[in-house]
Amino acid sequence: MATTHLRACDVPDARQDLLHWADANVERGLRGSGAMQVHGFTDPLMMRAAVRGAEQFFVNDRMTWLARTTGEELPVCAFDADDLPHPLGFLVWSDDPSAHTQTLGRPRAVLWCRSGLTLRVLVLDDAGPYRRTLEEFGNKADPTWASQIRGSLAGDLAIGFGATIPLNTETDWGEVKHTWTVDKHGRPAKDRYGVGADRVDDVNEDQTRVIRTLLGTLLLIRQPADARRALWQAEHVRPDAAARKRLRRAGAEHPDAPVRYITLRQSIRPAPDDDHGARDTAGRIYRHQWFVRPHRRTYPDQDNPTGYSRKWVGPYLVTPEGCENAPILGRERVVNVLRR
Repeated sequence: MATTHLRACDVPDARQDLLHWADANVERGLRGSGAMQVHGFTDPLMMRAAVRGAEQFFVNDRMTWLARTTGEELPVCAFDADDLPHPLGFLVWSDDPSAHTQTLGRPRAVLWCRSGLTLRVLVLDDAGPYRRTLEEFGNKADPTWASQIRGSLAGDLAIGFGATIPLNTETDWGEVKHTWTVDKHGRPAKDRYGVGADRVDDVNEDQTRVIRTLLGTLLLIRQPADARRALWQAEHVRPDAAARKRLRRAGAEHPDAPVRYITLRQSIRPAPDDDHGARDTAGRIYRHQWFVRPHRRTYPDQDNPTGYSRKWVGPYLVTPEGCENAPILGRERVVNVLRR
């Protein structure tokens, strides 16, 4: 898969470019020249506030792969408020969040904003393919389409699609897709990518996979920091001196704000002659860890009118004592989790 050129240290610049785009979008609206409205973020002021206050995340290649794999297996769309690491977030994936990308600009980042019991999501594409296509078409490009594409470019990213997702409830994935396949009047949404009606369904399915990967990502990184269960590890990456200077010139409010760099936990295969393993109370000896897939479980909940609520359990590792560095069993094969 093609990997974006964006790195963890580039996330603050990417967010600042998006903030400049949001500022300009607000100004267009105030002038009456037409602000771009994205489903879920139809209020340009809300989008600008979300970008400005968002906590920053970067997910590396291997963690993206695990999030994508996890998302593909989730039976329902169920974003819980407790699963959000922050009410406002700006996250960049190092690799494709969908294994079957059909869009013109490959999805690469996401902005989310919690508003009551609704999660507003804006998916951002890699701007490179858009810029190359505009250059190739030149004056032959449809003026309306070219103007729309140019107006969506925000530095290395481009405005993709938006979605509104109910929180603390289970929603069929088809209903989630419906939020961007029709406009506010219930009519089929415009063919933003110019791919033609025969490929619009492919694009919609691909966009659903991106939302699945987002849920998989949040489920992975919202786990408690328990070294024997967590599949991830995080470090804070701060912009270097040159980046901070660049951000200050661009008007960033917090040029030294850190980025949470999310990566898979390191694991080392034990030596072949290691016969110690870990023993449980039944006398079984373990020489591996295993992956528990995410699943929904019902819990008593006095605050819920029904008396109970359903929440995600997992994904997490089961790590018997003494097996902290053992290989991980998952998806019918042993996987060594090594940081790139």
